[in-house]
Amino acid sequence: MTNSKKKLNSSAVGNIFIILFFSTFVSEDLTCITSGLLAKEGKLLLLHAIIVTGLGIFVGDLLLYLVGFFFGSYLKLWKPIQNWESKISSHTLYKHWKSKFSLSVMISRFLPGTRLPLYLLSGYFKMPFLVFVWSSLFAVLVWTTLFVSLVFYYGKWITTIYTNQSNFWTSIGIGIGFSFYVLYRFFQTILIPEKRKNFLLQWNKLSQLEFWPSSLFYLPLIPFLIYLAVRYRGIRYLTATNPGIIASGIAGESKYEILNLIPNKYIAKSCLVSANKKDPETLIKHWLSQNNIQFPIIAKPDKGERGFLVQKIHSIQELKVVLQNYPIDWLLQEWIEGPFEVGIFYYRYPNESHGMIFSVTDKVFPEIIGDGISNIESLIENHPRFRFQMEAHKKHNFGKLHHILPLGEKQRIGSIGNHVQGCMFQDGSYLLTKKLTTELIKIGDRTKGFYFGRFDIRFQNVKTFQEGKGFKIIELNGVTSESTNLYDPKFSIRQSYSILWKQWKLIFEIGFQNYQKGIQLYPYGKLLQLIRNHNDYRKKFSRLEKSL
Repeated sequence: MTNSKKKLNSSAVGNIFIILFFSTFVSEDLTCITSGLLAKEGKLLLLHAIIVTGLGIFVGDLLLYLVGFFFGSYLKLWKPIQNWESKISSHTLYKHWKSKFSLSVMISRFLPGTRLPLYLLSGYFKMPFLVFVWSSLFAVLVWTTLFVSLVFYYGKWITTIYTNQSNFWTSIGIGIGFSFYVLYRFFQTILIPEKRKNFLLQWNKLSQLEFWPSSLFYLPLIPFLIYLAVRYRGIRYLTATNPGIIASGIAGESKYEILNLIPNKYIAKSCLVSANKKDPETLIKHWLSQNNIQFPIIAKPDKGERGFLVQKIHSIQELKVVLQNYPIDWLLQEWIEGPFEVGIFYYRYPNESHGMIFSVTDKVFPEIIGDGISNIESLIENHPRFRFQMEAHKKHNFGKLHHILPLGEKQRIGSIGNHVQGCMFQDGSYLLTKKLTTELIKIGDRTKGFYFGRFDIRFQNVKTFQEGKGFKIIELNGVTSESTNLYDPKFSIRQSYSILWKQWKLIFEIGFQNYQKGIQLYPYGKLLQLIRNHNDYRKKFSRLEKSL
């Protein structure tokens, strides 16, 4: 066996020390693995690898404490922070932490995800610095010695097994590092309850199509879209499907402008507040007064989809905060109490005088039942369905999470009819009657430049609705809308995808017929720019939403 190990000069070793030291500030785990591999390759002594890595980790711990210590003084000037500190300081858990402070620092070293908040809070609450120093030093010494040594001996063992490929393993070491990291994460997942719970949650999500990530859900659609593009010799026919909507509603369309295509008596009262409006409050108060509208109201971005930033607003002050935080065009709507909401999917071939109802989606709002013991947060986390969207549900019920519901009491935890917001979609074809179908088709037929898409409708009484009365349209979506009944948990994967493929077939068929009637296709350059601008718009405000 050829020995590929080469000793490095003191300058190179010094550079490695510096790189390893500062790398610990980025990722402690990966730096430990790298140190162990360098020691295994003979580039460093094992003792030196442990010392330099441990020193970087220890200094990082001290910096976290100091950040919490110094910045805490400024944070304490804010009244909300003072109130929060007062509540925390009187909590039993805080008193227990204070009495077991040294032990908590040492234990956190072995519990990923706990160190950052614990060390920052240690500084913020001015816990004994010397106790923190020696506790952290001892924990880092044990942790780094075990971790780096494990990588070192693991690498030696692997190299021994793969004697014939020793040059590959000793010269690169990628396989050793990667395999150790995978094993390390695997054992973390098994041994740490929180990680194990999260892994099982994500795994169970994959068993239910409605919770699949978009990248996975739409993957089977790509070959079918390629087939349609080849059959019709182009992809842009979908931009001619709804000539009354910019690019048929692919991206960047105005919700307010689309609603104005519908006969006025069917739609919820709405108001557009432009981002450049100098005095939006006067406009809003005039709209509320003129239409006799009381809070709450619904606020949604005039350009957006899938529940993006949709909010229920309860006061003018709350609305002013939203407008200030998100300087975009907003669509305000009267709050249609419901409690029922459906999605009506309509289509019409341009060669025909009347359209058809493709599907009806019944939107079931999330509701929990109290057991007299658990708070709302626990009921959400342990619910067989709501746990898959617990972050959305917790956000909507932020101020009520610790409230305990009496035994048998029901409480709705979501009121926005969007799947991302926690609403369940199921097939609602049972709602259709001859009168209702006739009325819905009449609305679709009379909507200017509209041939394909979904009306979102709210109503109070099922019987009245089935007679074609007592409802309001709150939104109309174009070609990128979906026949959302395909997310019905009772549907098989085959049923769901058959609905999806059929609706895309209709898009191309209708777009092609409109093109033959003289409707122009949207230019490629403008279409790409439209999509790019809309994606940038969404990313910008998604980041802003997370930061607030």
